Amino acid sequence: MIPPLTSAIAPGLEPELLLRQIYLNVRDFAIFTTDPNGQVSSWNLGAELIFGYAPEEIIGLNMDRLFTVADQAESEHLKEMAVAREQERAADYRWHLRKDGSMFWADGVLTPIPGTNGAPLGYLKILRDITERKLAQDEIHRLATVDVMTGLSNRAAFDTRRSEMLSLAERTGQLLLLMMIDLDQFKEVNDELGHQSGDQLLRQAAQRIREASRESDYVARLGGDEFGLLQLSAPSPASGGLLAEKLLIELARPFLIGDREIRISASIGIAVYPLDAVTPDNLLTKADLALYHAKNGGRNRYHYYTQALDEVAHRKNADHSELRRLLAKHRCELAYQPILDRDGHTLAMEALLRLPGYLGRQPVEYAIALAGEMGLLPELGCWVLECAFAQLRAWRDAGLTGMRLCINTCAKELQYAGYMAHVEAALIEYGVAASEVEIELTERDAIELERNRSNIIEQLRARGFMVSLDDFGTGYSSLSYLRALPVNTIKLDKSFLRGVPGSSDANAVVRLVIQLAHDLRLNVVAEGVESAEQAVFLTDAGCGAFQGYLYTPALRADAATAWLHAHA
Repeated sequence: MIPPLTSAIAPGLEPELLLRQIYLNVRDFAIFTTDPNGQVSSWNLGAELIFGYAPEEIIGLNMDRLFTVADQAESEHLKEMAVAREQERAADYRWHLRKDGSMFWADGVLTPIPGTNGAPLGYLKILRDITERKLAQDEIHRLATVDVMTGLSNRAAFDTRRSEMLSLAERTGQLLLLMMIDLDQFKEVNDELGHQSGDQLLRQAAQRIREASRESDYVARLGGDEFGLLQLSAPSPASGGLLAEKLLIELARPFLIGDREIRISASIGIAVYPLDAVTPDNLLTKADLALYHAKNGGRNRYHYYTQALDEVAHRKNADHSELRRLLAKHRCELAYQPILDRDGHTLAMEALLRLPGYLGRQPVEYAIALAGEMGLLPELGCWVLECAFAQLRAWRDAGLTGMRLCINTCAKELQYAGYMAHVEAALIEYGVAASEVEIELTERDAIELERNRSNIIEQLRARGFMVSLDDFGTGYSSLSYLRALPVNTIKLDKSFLRGVPGSSDANAVVRLVIQLAHDLRLNVVAEGVESAEQAVFLTDAGCGAFQGYLYTPALRADAATAWLHAHA
């Protein structure tokens, strides 16, 4: 039971006079009241000074405007009133908004004003501006978690974040990569040039590590010349090797300390949750062991804790280097495979990427994935486009006309900024018409573009290109998306032809898909035709175009030119 105001005041003091003095003279505390709905009903001098509103500007308005925009969206003022009703007070420790839009940190309390029937007559709010204290506390906390030398997080913060990120990885089923990075030859720099130069080197190394890693990666200096890096939601364990390779390159570049050029290297150990360890401390131990292995192996290298991952990652990075070399030296080639109509006339030539050596023995999708990981898809796509356009122009100049050129692409390439601009430039440079070109992408890629609300396919169609779904039937939700995707053609994957024409079930599926495509006014190309019997069945089923070993495998440019002359 709250006693009446007069019982809490010394004899001789009038309650109204006391209240008036509080409202007119208290400057350091904002004191105001609201009605049960939060409408401001009184406003003291301190509130005017702290919030910037004069009484006549705020009385009658809802107190929600005193909260930040984010808190308004969450109706924090209503939540605070509800807590005050239930617990007779609600603590207020948050950012508030002044009239001029600036924010301040407040420490306050909201209490209900009791009514006769148990429901509050309104609320009393008392708060003060403690922004300076808040900022000082934040700075103390920052200094406790930051390495002053480099500006990165320190060992204590890294240990805390390691546990937090591992718990998150456990809940979400993601991979967590932990890297231990140790600078080689750092002691020699300290001994030869002094600690001041060593400190400059540490700061520059920290900056390079931060810039080479993802924004979401957590980087810390653990002490001395050792750094730690945490990477959550890595696409695969092997992606850590890609980052490690990048870090090694960056840290091997010369450092300018004063007027001297200093060269060092680094050793990196990598452990992966949950493959190597499932607790924060064990993961750190495994990464330390991998680091020891890297330093023992000669330094300037990285190692995974697990040998199998180590081999995969090093193979992947070797492939990255090889693809970069092939692109730089223009060692890639295009082969061409004809697409024929029922009468054997060439409707189109599909350009297919071919690579020499080890990469050439892998599925071409592997090289495309490598290019995507390295950010080289735009460069590779540009090269394919220009090479194919040049070949089409050469065929046309040689009198080989009346056929389209089919070029494969993917969703990631199509979504790069500048894709359409480059296509336009290539059309002009080689004198090729958009109507002579058909862009092929798999149904998975087409569906990805559709789900991302990309309109690039519509742009290609509007410009005059034909667009086809390659490998149709190997993806998912094919039939449900087929009606919505703005394409001209579907190319039946060769897996459709297994059992054709010997299996009645296989025959029924092919007939059904061809009929569906016709109903949707789509062209149909059968890929992977290998026997005359398959060709006869497909012709009878209504398929209008064919591609496969029955006619010819993909040919190098000179052989493809000879084939076209022979089949003109």
